[in-house]
Amino acid sequence: MKNLLDIKKAFKSKEIKLSYVKIYKDDAPEYVEVSRQTLKYQFELPILFYFLITIILINGNVTIFDIVLAWIFSISRYVHAYIRLTSNYIPMRKNIFTIGYMTLLLSWIYFIIRISN
Repeated sequence: MKNLLDIKKAFKSKEIKLSYVKIYKDDAPEYVEVSRQTLKYQFELPILFYFLITIILINGNVTIFDIVLAWIFSISRYVHAYIRLTSNYIPMRKNIFTIGYMTLLLSWIYFIIRISN
């Protein structure tokens, strides 16, 4: 939603042209690019999370460990997006991303070990 509001704001202030939205090639204000990239990030790593959750639910063997890891991953994505849209402090953002990434990796490993036994 913030991405759409930022683009609308940029249109009204004439900071970007309609052609920007077509191919995202023209120069755009930094706040528009940050907002767009943040939204794009929510459809990269989380796709693996959505797939894993779907498989776990289909198998019907959800454990408390699965739930805890899912919450850690979800919270890390929200915190990562918040940092990206506010201070964009790279070291902190990297640390939060690493927590989410490692949590997702651990979730996959735990699932693979569970179904192979």
